[in-house]
Amino acid sequence: MSRADEAAARTEAALKACGFADMRPVYRALLNRLRQKDAVLFDEATDRYEKAVGPALADADADPVAAWVAYGVWLATRLGDGRLVKLDATGLATPAAPEPVIGHVLLYLPEDGGASAIPLLRPAELSPAQQAALELLTG
Repeated sequence: MSRADEAAARTEAALKACGFADMRPVYRALLNRLRQKDAVLFDEATDRYEKAVGPALADADADPVAAWVAYGVWLATRLGDGRLVKLDATGLATPAAPEPVIGHVLLYLPEDGGASAIPLLRPAELSPAQQAALELLTG
């Protein structure tokens, strides 16, 4: 098994164990937005992946979900100023640290009022309130 396959397997196992949905497609979309916005930022993002996320995914003692979330937060902040919030099962939003919290949605809310929220991590099974909040905030 290649290193990339091992990293993917570790990520998938950690997501499943914690009940989270796969956030990597969202992060790929953020990378594409960075590529379109600024080639230098895109290069910085790929370098950051290679130096921070890749090694964390290869380390059996590291938390792959936390490594991915830290990277997702970093990506989102490069697209514009904003803040992190978490949504509990009731849909209540509270300020959040850039860390996974089981059962909560982690959102990046851009300060630009016209920009949609960016879901950085979410449970595989959303509560009805979380689903409604995501539909409203991500447009």
